[in-house]
Amino acid sequence: MRTGPAGTAGYHHEVVLHGADEEFLAVVAPFVREGVAAGEPTIVALGEHEAALLRRALPRGNGVSWLSAAAQYRTPASAIRTYREQFAEAVGSGVPQVRLVGKVPRPGHGASWGGWLRYEAAVNQAFATFPVWSLCSYDTRTTPRPVLDDVVRTHPHLVGPDGTRRPNPGFVDPEEVLAEGLRAPLPAEPGAPALVLDDPSPATARHALLGLAVRLDRDELEDLVLALSEVVDNAWVHGAPPVRVAVWTGERTVVTVTDTGAGPSDPYAGLLPAKGSATAGLGLWMAHQLGREVSLHRGPGGFTVRMTAGPS
Repeated sequence: MRTGPAGTAGYHHEVVLHGADEEFLAVVAPFVREGVAAGEPTIVALGEHEAALLRRALPRGNGVSWLSAAAQYRTPASAIRTYREQFAEAVGSGVPQVRLVGKVPRPGHGASWGGWLRYEAAVNQAFATFPVWSLCSYDTRTTPRPVLDDVVRTHPHLVGPDGTRRPNPGFVDPEEVLAEGLRAPLPAEPGAPALVLDDPSPATARHALLGLAVRLDRDELEDLVLALSEVVDNAWVHGAPPVRVAVWTGERTVVTVTDTGAGPSDPYAGLLPAKGSATAGLGLWMAHQLGREVSLHRGPGGFTVRMTAGPS
C-alpha cells in the first residue's frame, strides 16, 4: 500500500515555494525522513546549497539516494529518460512507492527556462504510470517571478511553508502549456548568421558545422553536430522542403533548422520517444538528449528547431 497522500495513484507532483532555509527544511526534511522510514526508495537531486542543508538535517547513513543535480538535469529530455529508468527499476523490485525531491535549473543558474518549463509540464504525463511522490523545491528569493508563475501552472499540488498540502487551483493542462511553447516566437539572433545552408543532407550539415570556428569544447561540439544531423534528417523525413540550416557563432553557438511543414502533432515530441508517429521522428528525441537547450517553434513559415550550446 502506498504511504503517499490519501487517494492518490500514479504520479503525485507537488511543489513547495519557500523564502527561507528554515522553510525549506521544515517541508523537505520530514518528507525525506518519512520516506526512508517507510522503506521507500528516496531520491534527492538538489543544488549544492539545499543539498548541504538537507544532509546536515539528516542522520548519517540516512538511506537517501543522492544525485548530482548538474548531472541529472543535464537536459530536460535526458532527465525524463533517466528518471523513468530509475522508477522502472524500483517498481520492478516490488516497492510500493518512490519519493523524489528535485530542483531543476532556472535562469541565472546555468540554464534558460523554456526547456525546463516544458519538463515541469511534461512529467505529469511522462511519469503518470509510476507510483512516485515528487516534491519540487523553488526558492522565492532567487527565482524570477515569471518562473514562479509557470511553476504554479505546472504542478497539480501545492505545499505551504508550514507543510500544508492542497490541490492547486492554478494548475493548467500540460498539453496547453506545451502548445503555448510551440507558438512562442523564435528569439532574435544577434547579427547575420555565420552559415546558411539550403536543403543540406545530414552529412553536409555536419561537415559544415565542424568547419566553423566555434567557442565550444570537444564534447559540446560533437553533441551539437550529432543533434544537428538528427534534426536535419527529421526535417527531410517528417517535414516538408525546403529545409534551411542557419548557424550563429559568438559567445554561444545557435543552430536553427527550419522546414515548411507543420511540425509534430504530439505535444511531447522531443521529450518522449516517438511511438510509431507519422508526424514526429526519433531524431527530435535524440537531439533533445544531446542538446543542452533545444526549443521547438511553429510559425507562419513552418517549423523550426533551435539548438544552442556554450555558456548560459
